[in-house]
Amino acid sequence: MRDRRVLAAALWLVLAFLVWNVRFDYGVRISARSYLTHRALYLRAAEPSIEMASAMRAGIRDSARAATVIALPLAGLAVWLAATRWRRFNEIPR
Repeated sequence: MRDRRVLAAALWLVLAFLVWNVRFDYGVRISARSYLTHRALYLRAAEPSIEMASAMRAGIRDSARAATVIALPLAGLAVWLAATRWRRFNEIPR
């Protein structure tokens, strides 16, 4: 019974990590697909050249930022649960 909040905090942290990872991967895949589309248009002489490094760098940065914004509330909930459990654990006389 005492460890329920600790378990809940750990599960929320795992969920935050999974949400961050899925969102980051999604953003990187979208960036790669966008780069390939622009590259195909460049090869058809319809658009100017685009560098893979700069396109993917921007995509990775934006994906990491968006994933962090989404996962941060979940991690915050985990920290809050762990902090309230830690306070209660320290208040119990031994």
